This record gives sequence, structure tokens and C-alpha cells, in this order.
Amino acid sequence: MTRFAIVFLALSLAAAQGCAELGIRNPFPDDPLTGGSEAATSRLLDIPLPPGLERYSTHGYQTYGAYGGREGLEILRGNIDMTRIAQSLHASLAAQGWQLRLFLRKGDKSSHIYERGGALALLHFRRQTLMTVLEIWTGGRLPDGSMPSFADGRDGQAPPESGGAHVPLPGTVEQWGETSGGSAGGLRERAL
Repeated sequence: MTRFAIVFLALSLAAAQGCAELGIRNPFPDDPLTGGSEAATSRLLDIPLPPGLERYSTHGYQTYGAYGGREGLEILRGNIDMTRIAQSLHASLAAQGWQLRLFLRKGDKSSHIYERGGALALLHFRRQTLMTVLEIWTGGRLPDGSMPSFADGRDGQAPPESGGAHVPLPGTVEQWGETSGGSAGGLRERAL
């Protein structure tokens, strides 16, 4: 029995080394455990990253925003301490003039929002079983009072009417009921 185990172990070891020498590539190139490439700098923020983080080519995107900077999403993973990554990135961002505007932490998740001029950067950290995931979101700061842009084209407007329901516009006064002798009766609604 032990002879069989030794032969099996030796053949397994030889096969594993042989595949690497033959140049057989990984059949799962975008697997989060094996398919990343070492990342030395962030593509979106142009700052150095701590060693041990890997970038995955199929995760994220990059465009150029209206404010002239890079916008998009960059996802990095690595078996590295979340606090160490956050401290390293904070020092690098502060050196380039970024100001920390919001810091939230709950359990094994942490979000940091930085601002520089007309640009915002959101760093979201998550600790998983084997790795720490870092999501870097960047984009231009919206003007005060802006509404989010929805995929259905409503851009901050109220949902379309359905079933006879009416949605009043902000700042309007609506009245329902009978009017007798110049005074309004029934229900009256005012914007708060």
C-alpha cells in the first residue's frame, strides 16, 4: 500500500512539472484565484499599488470623462491585509492632492471616498475567504442638485402615470373635492 502511494505521488509530481515545461496554459485565465496579472500602479488613479495585488483584464472598464480625467472601474484582488492596502493608498492619494471626504466601515467591508477638484474616487474594500477585493471607481463630481441618470431615460423624473394615478410636481398645490361659496372643500395637498 505504501509503495502504491509513493509511486502515485511521484507520478503526480512529474506530471505537474511536465505540464509547466510544455507551456500548457491555464484553461481558466480569468479565474480570480489564478488568472490575474501583477499590478504595480492603478490605471485609473495613476498611483502605486502595494505589492500582492492582481488586475484582471475582463473586470472593469475605463473611459475619459467630461472633466478631462479617467472614469471607470478597476478591480484588484490579492491575499493582502485590507488595512495595509487602505493605508498605502491613502498616503499615495494624499501625496497627489486627493482629500478623504467619507470613510465607512462595517465588518469586513470598507468604503473611502476621495475628492480632488472636479473628480471623485471611491475605494471599496471587501475581505473574502482567500483574498481582499479592491474596487476603484472614478468619475466627475456632479453639480449640486443633480439627479441620477436612469437607464430608462427618465433622468430624475417621476415614474410615468399608470392606472390613472397622478404624480404632482414638486412645489405644487393640488385640491380635491367640491368648491362651494368660494371655499375649497375636501382634501388639499401642499408640498412640504
